[in-house]
Amino acid sequence: ITTCSSEGHLKRFSRSLIFPPTSPTRVQFIGGIGIPVENLHFESVTSGYVLKAEYFLPTNSTEITRVYLKPMAITGRTESTYGALFRWVIYRGIEMVIENMGLPGRSCLLRLICEHAALPLTHESGLLGEMLDIVLTPSSSVDPLGHSSDKEYHTSEHYGRRGGDCEAAYASRCQKSPMQLFSLLLEVNE
Repeated sequence: ITTCSSEGHLKRFSRSLIFPPTSPTRVQFIGGIGIPVENLHFESVTSGYVLKAEYFLPTNSTEITRVYLKPMAITGRTESTYGALFRWVIYRGIEMVIENMGLPGRSCLLRLICEHAALPLTHESGLLGEMLDIVLTPSSSVDPLGHSSDKEYHTSEHYGRRGGDCEAAYASRCQKSPMQLFSLLLEVNE
């Protein structure tokens, strides 16, 4: 406790707890859910999902007052280009994954975007369908193009949305549709 000025006001400094660098300097919260797989006669298998959050603890007093992230209103985000290029970085990653499956990456991604635009996945397709809808719809964001060749993504989406034949347009460059890897189109007769 210190005395401030001649008026006799007391001021207490805030207390804080710091942890020595040799101890575990993080707190982890781990939560999960396990779902048993049914109809197995000789095995026992559980499919599960885990969420892990890790918080680092301060090792000296300067880390307590340091601000790592400053909250910013959405309207105040004007000059940053990191988030703006994020969609195109994801597309490059998807192209690499498709190439690792032995297919031409860019051509098959364009076909995938076109086929999705022709018959989009919706919230009825579940969480994965909603996420794929966001990723496979280039017009859902107003990101500036990373390269001039990124216009092809928008062209592919517009072609599929207008009812173009995506298979005929991209079959010469991408023989197998990546959409068939995670989606099945059924014809329903009523």
